[in-house]
Amino acid sequence: MTKYKRRLPSEVLNSRPEIRETETAILKGLIGSIPAVGTLINEILFESANRVYQSRVNETVEILKEKISNIETTQVNREYLNSPDFFDYTNELFKNILKARSREKKEALSKMYIESFVKESQFETDTIRLFMNFVTELNLVQINILKFVKENQDELMGVASFLNFHGKYSSFQGAYKLSRFEFKYYSSDLESKSLLSFGAGLSDYFDTSKTLALEDHHDPSAILTELGREFITYLTN
Repeated sequence: MTKYKRRLPSEVLNSRPEIRETETAILKGLIGSIPAVGTLINEILFESANRVYQSRVNETVEILKEKISNIETTQVNREYLNSPDFFDYTNELFKNILKARSREKKEALSKMYIESFVKESQFETDTIRLFMNFVTELNLVQINILKFVKENQDELMGVASFLNFHGKYSSFQGAYKLSRFEFKYYSSDLESKSLLSFGAGLSDYFDTSKTLALEDHHDPSAILTELGREFITYLTN
């Protein structure tokens, strides 16, 4: 007598595609019943998404073709192309590309990917992997703030407070129009990622406390960290 082996739900679904199709149809029906927006949500989830993703991949492939055509074949180690590191970087590239809307981000990701195999980077330890994630995690406003800090480093020495920092950014040509607390949120996130440093900390907008000034006291500055300088260089050079 053959002993019955219980299968996992995922195994059942894989062996019975009609079940998956039925589930999808039911889900579409449920979403479609949402007033006003149901049909649009269905289109985004089940039709438009693939077109958008394919467009982003296609544009990136064209960028890669152009950039790689300028590389000497002697710069590429064939053995590295068969390594787990190259495999992981390739997966990382296309995972991030699906989230990249702007051409600027696609250009940056392509540049980092090419550098990863030209330099034979270690996937687990090299900063290129970290930078690829930064490209998709940071929005264009945050990248703009990093560029502003890079171009105005002297003016931001001793800036002391978020009020002053926001004021200087707002007068920057090309700055986004941000409320004070939007600006603080984006800037603080950059600091948490170790791309910016505020020294001992910029004072808050409503901070009424006074610091006892010692002879060697210096007001906090807003500066790019070494990691921040290296990252923004990838994007601007």
